[in-house]
Amino acid sequence: MATTNLMTEITKRYSKMTKAEKKVADYVLSSPQQALASTISDLAKLCGIGETSVFRFCRTLSLNGYQDFKLSLALSTANTPSFPKDEIDILDSDDCKGIAESVLRTYTAALDHAFLAFNFKAISKAAGLILSSKSVNLFGFGGSGTSANEAKNKFLKILPNIIYNSDSHIQLTQAALLGEGDLAIIFCNSGITKDCIEIARICHTGKASVVFVTMFLKTPAAQYCDIILPCGANEGPMEGGSIAAKTSQLFLIDILYAEVFKRLGADALHRKKITSQVITEKMM
Repeated sequence: MATTNLMTEITKRYSKMTKAEKKVADYVLSSPQQALASTISDLAKLCGIGETSVFRFCRTLSLNGYQDFKLSLALSTANTPSFPKDEIDILDSDDCKGIAESVLRTYTAALDHAFLAFNFKAISKAAGLILSSKSVNLFGFGGSGTSANEAKNKFLKILPNIIYNSDSHIQLTQAALLGEGDLAIIFCNSGITKDCIEIARICHTGKASVVFVTMFLKTPAAQYCDIILPCGANEGPMEGGSIAAKTSQLFLIDILYAEVFKRLGADALHRKKITSQVITEKMM
């Protein structure tokens, strides 16, 4: 069962832990944010032990499993006075303007961090795939799903073959029918969302091209991807949809769109005029 005092529990039970369990405890106590962003396989490798030992560590803390451990870690770190560095610090803001200034600083820092993390050669290759593919299929859930939908809205103004469905079952169904010449762009900040990994596997098996947008370059989906685009921010279960992750993904979408627009040249401008006109006619 999840707890909000995980660090205290680890310290209390440390003396009764096995040698392998103590390695996990030492890592979690010294690097809680890194542990929060790790899969069970990653944490096992970081500690130099097997996954079974990590699971036993969770059981020693009376937790129901690894996901229960991550939720407890998120709750425990959220109880500390300091805010995550990608979140808004509102405690020092006396009025609405002060809060607005904090939000502005957060967005600015997120954009700067995203720019430094981008792989522009990979972005250029992804733009080429968008232009050469029969269909461009966008996938994502939660906050990443919002980014996928934004990409659809943007690219549909210059390309007719952009597809996005918000329902998770429909996304899996959509992936199952993709094949050679199709492109899948999967937004998954954490890199460990099960359905996103499964979609990447299905698309790869069907010989579709796969672009994976994530902050976690060692994602299990990497084996199924043609291109991985570094993008996003560390966030635990309590920080889903953080400003840093959202801003980074939207920044990347705008760069991809601008690159595709540039390569299409006059055709892009012509299509933008046509699609803008049909919307304008809806206005009074």
